[in-house]
Amino acid sequence: MEDLLFKSKILETAEALDVEAAFPRSPKKFVDAARGSSPDLLVLDLNSSRFEPLMLLRKLKSDEATKNVPVVGFLSHVQKDLAIASRKSGCDRVMARSTFTRELPKILAGVSSRGLDA
Repeated sequence: MEDLLFKSKILETAEALDVEAAFPRSPKKFVDAARGSSPDLLVLDLNSSRFEPLMLLRKLKSDEATKNVPVVGFLSHVQKDLAIASRKSGCDRVMARSTFTRELPKILAGVSSRGLDA
């Protein structure tokens, strides 16, 4: 997560719902964390220049340890081509950034209601 204000909002929402959230600082650490911690949800900023999200999605969805972990990706609402490419690369749910922000409590509450960490 490169946007610190957005990261702060996610952390604040996760804490309010008693859901664990982590923010690995590199694609390798992201994949390693996903493999090692068996997360119940992965959230990916599809506009990240540092994480190369399409490549990362393909890697996650082709890895036996992470292929079944749901991935929610968010992007600018005008990026229709990126949304299509993200779905084709394995993103389970692609959302406009504004929709993701609005639905964040509901998304994380779904993780929380299962009694699981994100």
